[in-house]
Amino acid sequence: MKPSKKTIRELEKYHDKKKVVKVKDMKDFFLKKEPKNNNLVYEVFIKNYSPMNFALTILNPGTVGKEFYMTKGHVHKTKMQEFYILLEGKGKLILQKGALKEINLKKKELNLVPSGFAHRLINTGKTKLKVLTIYHEDSKPQYGVKFKKRFNKK
Repeated sequence: MKPSKKTIRELEKYHDKKKVVKVKDMKDFFLKKEPKNNNLVYEVFIKNYSPMNFALTILNPGTVGKEFYMTKGHVHKTKMQEFYILLEGKGKLILQKGALKEINLKKKELNLVPSGFAHRLINTGKTKLKVLTIYHEDSKPQYGVKFKKRFNKK
């Protein structure tokens, strides 16, 4: 079942929690430091349907230096799985547990993040990347994962 645009707008409007991340919030995640740049990198709109959370991540197009905008990335402390579904845009889902795996996101395709894998979204396109994620409310994300590869605009 494909989420409708109406459903996505409702998630943006009727969320339980909203997370806003700007360039300055990610100073330890990008290689280049841009102290004057405080552009919006991404927003996350979270709706809880206990015991599951549905989240819409909207990752803007852009770069810091040559590095594409990305999410901070995390791993779940409680070893929970997570699902990603591309709604709009062009990007990658990065998985890392030892080796790194790149998934080129495709519309309507369900992508599983296995338990214990760190994961991050990267917007490689020219428009907003919109991804629906589904995960257990007790997943407890742990940030600060050091990903082995950088993704740069050519």
